[in-house]
Amino acid sequence: MREINLFEPKQDIRIQIKRTIEALLFASSEPLPLDKIREVVDTIQEMPPREIRSLINSLQDDYYIQQRAFRIEEIAQGFVLRTCEEFHPYIEHLYRNKRGEKLSHAAAEVLAIIAYRQPITRPQMEAIRGVDCSGVVQALLDRQLIQPVGKLEAPGRPTLYGTTKDFLQHFGLRDVKELPPLNKN
Repeated sequence: MREINLFEPKQDIRIQIKRTIEALLFASSEPLPLDKIREVVDTIQEMPPREIRSLINSLQDDYYIQQRAFRIEEIAQGFVLRTCEEFHPYIEHLYRNKRGEKLSHAAAEVLAIIAYRQPITRPQMEAIRGVDCSGVVQALLDRQLIQPVGKLEAPGRPTLYGTTKDFLQHFGLRDVKELPPLNKN
């Protein structure tokens, strides 16, 4: 038979709030201000900022004790999960071939044409855009957002291009069927 503990409900709520804070930090790519964390926590139970900060510190202690590969940092007036610096070389290795810059207007345009018309050849893209696409196609290939998917049965057998899994991941799609419909004005 289980012994009744009068302090258990309060402890359960604190664990739930602590886990919720952890989930918020995990899901956010930007530092979360304490006020935003409090706003969410208050949907579970109202809690003063100092208690929320105490739970964040407790999470940080847990990560340290468990020798986790990440920690909580307070930056830019908010909290964020970050990997420990000792893992930087491995993370850099993971992303060494990925380019972090945003897509240029031309690259976004060509990528949209490919996404909606795939499989499609470079000459077909150029007919739609009215300009040479070879440099942009190469940049999209380098970023692994598109890939060759075959050859067109036509003179010269031009390469057909389609999107990749990286494209889907980059735009948060399960598949290209989730692309928004085109306006046909």
